[in-house]
Amino acid sequence: MIAQTSTPRKNRLTIHCAFKIKLGYSAAALLAILFALPFAWRVLEHRDLGRWESSILAFYHAHLELFLGNGCLGVGVIMLLALTLERYVSVCHPGHARPLLGPPSRAVALIPLATFLLYLPAVFRSRVTTCTLFPSGSFLYQRQDVPAVVEHPLFKVYTVVLELVFKVIPIILLAVLNLRILLVYRKSCERRRRMTLSRTASGDEDPRKFAEERRLMLLLGSTSILFLVCVSPMVILNVTLSEVNLTRYPYQVFRALANLLEVTNYSITFYIYCMFSEDFRNTLLRTLQWSDGNQTRGIAKAPPPTATTTITHHRSV
Repeated sequence: MIAQTSTPRKNRLTIHCAFKIKLGYSAAALLAILFALPFAWRVLEHRDLGRWESSILAFYHAHLELFLGNGCLGVGVIMLLALTLERYVSVCHPGHARPLLGPPSRAVALIPLATFLLYLPAVFRSRVTTCTLFPSGSFLYQRQDVPAVVEHPLFKVYTVVLELVFKVIPIILLAVLNLRILLVYRKSCERRRRMTLSRTASGDEDPRKFAEERRLMLLLGSTSILFLVCVSPMVILNVTLSEVNLTRYPYQVFRALANLLEVTNYSITFYIYCMFSEDFRNTLLRTLQWSDGNQTRGIAKAPPPTATTTITHHRSV
């Protein structure tokens, strides 16, 4: 039957771990959207090579733009996968007392560190070239790919590995884990109905008992489908990205749509969690109240998060 947890200690561990991972996911999603803004500005105003008068801007777009943007996107993907994994353990293996990923602070710290280390070679794929304008003698700076890096076979293998680690494998794992959660949860709901619910005189059951199950199904199903639809085009884009393809207008349209879908995924996922997850709403309210100096300014104090998807086994008396 569905309960909050088997023990108060396990409840606190589960909630604390989920709280930290949700904060990490939210921060990564916000930073990814922020780093997408200068990328969009560069593509619209300066095209791919760019023509900057500032060497600092040129350095950022040549070396840090893709590193920071893709790094934050990768952190968000792994955080979402970690959150789903913790939910899978709490639902399908409720006897596991400790968080699967270890202390939440360590997991939240190691995920960004490992992700940015994997994306570090992106810093060296481009360089800044200086152009002198005559007769004024002023300088313009452009971004240029380093052929020795981007055309190297190992770099192409590295690009494919990144797509597998941060897109293909997470898509498969999210689909499998969410499907398993739904199946176990539905069986638990059926068992709960048989053990604890009685039918009314008219033979109809109280529709409120289906609300939690519907919310969980909508949450897991919508996030899985959204992740698949929005992230899959980026796999094709990153594997086929080259200067030759960038000269083709249809490819540029596909590139713009793929980037838009990937960034949109984080925004829509945020609203989906707000709609269907009470834990996420409580976490958001607690975070806002904490950032506001623990003062409730127009926001009612949220109750402490409750674990709504943890399963405990019914013991016969």
